[in-house]
Amino acid sequence: METQENNVNREYRCGHRPRGVWIFLGIVGFTALVFLFGAVIMWLWNWLFPAIFHLGMITYWQAVGLAVLGRLLFGFSHHGHHHGYRGRYMRRWHRRPSECSDYSNGAKWSWYEQFWSEEGEKAFDEYVKKKREAAGAK
Repeated sequence: METQENNVNREYRCGHRPRGVWIFLGIVGFTALVFLFGAVIMWLWNWLFPAIFHLGMITYWQAVGLAVLGRLLFGFSHHGHHHGYRGRYMRRWHRRPSECSDYSNGAKWSWYEQFWSEEGEKAFDEYVKKKREAAGAK
């Protein structure tokens, strides 16, 4: 029987982090992005708009407000992202610790691209076709 400490160490070795670490990193990252985007928007506005459109300069918080307004007006969707890449990335990093021995040297993933191009895409297209037919029959 393994102790809790061994389980934690094994998760770190396999590329996992405790959930609390991810939450903390997410909060810090989000805060940094808000400050960065606000500063970039303020800089761009104050550099371009007064010279081009004869508008006034804005403050940092007005720039953050513009960013929020832009998100509200233009939506929160992520159009243009290729979900296949994200899925592949997520599958590689979100795995059970018991699978680490299979993944540590990349043995299972060495043929992934070849599988996807030969069989995976065709199987997925058939699955979508089957789902559409089932939805149309209802």
